[in-house]
Amino acid sequence: MDKKGKTSESLSRGLSILELLGVEDSGYTLKEIADRAGMSKTSAHRYVTMLCDQGYLLRSPRSGLYRLGVRTLSLSLAIVEHSELVHLVKPLVDEAGERFGVHIDVGLLAGDAIYLIYRRDSKDTRAFRSFSYSSALHYLATGKAAMAFLEPGALRALVDRLDLVGPTARTITDPQVLLAELEEARRLGFARNNEESLPGLIAIGAPLFSLRTGAVIGAVSFDSSTATFSMQEFENQFAGHLVELAKKMSAVVSL
Repeated sequence: MDKKGKTSESLSRGLSILELLGVEDSGYTLKEIADRAGMSKTSAHRYVTMLCDQGYLLRSPRSGLYRLGVRTLSLSLAIVEHSELVHLVKPLVDEAGERFGVHIDVGLLAGDAIYLIYRRDSKDTRAFRSFSYSSALHYLATGKAAMAFLEPGALRALVDRLDLVGPTARTITDPQVLLAELEEARRLGFARNNEESLPGLIAIGAPLFSLRTGAVIGAVSFDSSTATFSMQEFENQFAGHLVELAKKMSAVVSL
């Protein structure tokens, strides 16, 4: 491998560690980082030391866990504040949040994962840990909504690649059951997350499409708590509004 190739590989590995830490805000040990990033503990130590020295990671002296550092947080804030895409979706999301009083997430697909680009919290979901990036598409309302509208061959291949495990007893872990639910979501125009990611959290998600290609590019979700609504009540009251918001947002994210 030439020098350029080695540099590209090093950059890729460093970024993979940052992505990993962006998912789990409670932090990881060096061994966990090595195992999850698919590298030796020695290599992982070299990368995390470099990232810590540059301020992108921070190691807790008490627990030894690695978390995102202030430089990463500052960079992410700057990206959000200056992103044209965020500026386009924000007025639509804020207006809907003000009108309906629900938590709203907007995520875009990239590879086999969905990345949050804008969130508006509500008072009944602030106690829940929310995602910023996830490759666990099968138990998020945004992930399931996007999956449901993939081309059938691409969907089947994605389901085969996913690690169908989940954090609650309600998480769907059977591929055939998941495909059946996604088919229903495609028919309805929205997907459900019925306490599949966290106990007490319910959500419905609708797909976002590129108006140029017709391909699904992400999803938007309304989230609430079982202390406020049952799944059926939430769906009955908000599904129509969510689908309409998704149509409006598809028009602006496709610009």
